[in-house]
Amino acid sequence: MPAPARPLTLLSANQEIISATQAAAAKAGDSVGELSILSSRNDMTSASMDGLVVVDPAFLAPEPVHEWVLALVREARALVWILTTGDLADADGLARFVGAQGAISSPPNPEELAERLSSPFGTPAPVRPVPPKPDDSSLGLNLDAILEEAAKETDQSFVQMITRPDTGLYTADYWQHRLDEEFKRSMRFRFPLGVVSFTSAGEIDSADMLDIAGVVLLDTRDVDIVAQFDPRSFVALLPHTGPAGTKLFAERVQDSLQKQLSKAGDWTVRVACCPDSSIASSSALVAEVLGLGGGTPA
Repeated sequence: MPAPARPLTLLSANQEIISATQAAAAKAGDSVGELSILSSRNDMTSASMDGLVVVDPAFLAPEPVHEWVLALVREARALVWILTTGDLADADGLARFVGAQGAISSPPNPEELAERLSSPFGTPAPVRPVPPKPDDSSLGLNLDAILEEAAKETDQSFVQMITRPDTGLYTADYWQHRLDEEFKRSMRFRFPLGVVSFTSAGEIDSADMLDIAGVVLLDTRDVDIVAQFDPRSFVALLPHTGPAGTKLFAERVQDSLQKQLSKAGDWTVRVACCPDSSIASSSALVAEVLGLGGGTPA
C-alpha cells in the first residue's frame, strides 16, 4: 500500500548525513514531500515536526535524544528514526521503546532509509523474491521441475497471513491475539494500554477502505496495531499509551476522518484504557471500546 506524501524533517548539521538523507528522499519519490533540514537549534522553534523525522543525536547534545523523542511522539504526528554510531540492535530496541520507528546506522544508507520513508508503517517492506525469467530453450525440459517447485510455494508468509491485502491493516484475529497479550502485560506490570474504536454511521465503500487506513495509520507508531473489526468499525491498540495520549490520538484521527471521509457519515469514537480494575478481561475491554459495555466517547 503506497504511503501518502509526508514532509520530512532532518535534525543534523553533519554534511555527510544531510547528503545521505537528501539522496534517500529523492529515492523515496512521491512518498516524501518537502524536505526541511534543521542544522541549528534555533531553527527548531518555528519548525513543524509532523510527518517524517530523522534525528542525529549529536544535533541535540547534551540533551538526551530519547527523552526528546518521547516528548515529540506525544505531541506531534511524527514517524521518527534515531541515527546511531553504536550497536544497531541495542539502539533499535531503545528507539522503539520511546515510540520511534527504530534506529538507523549513521550516516544512513540512502537505499535503506528510502525504503523506510516510503513505507506507511515506517518499516521495510517484506522482501519478495524476484520471479525467475524462464529460459525458453529449456522450458520444455524443465517444465515438470518448475511446476513441482511452484507447488511448494503455496504457503503464505507470516506478514500476508496477519494483514488484509486490500488495506494493509492487520486482521481482526491478529488484533485480538495482540490485545490478549498486551492486556495481560498491562494488568501484570501496570503498563498503560489504550484502545480506540472508530465506527462510521454509514456504509463504507470498498474504494474508501484504503483512504481510511491511510488516515488512521498516519497517526500510529510502529508498536501500534490497527485492524478493521467489522464492516463499519476500525480499532487501534496503543501499547504504553495512557488516557491522555489515547484521547489525543482518538481526537486527531476522528478530525481527519470527518474532514476527508465525510461521505461515510459521522464517526463515533470510543476509548478505553488499562490498567483498570473495572475491566476484568480483554473481551470486556473490547466490549467497552465498541460501546457494548458503555465505553467512553472521545
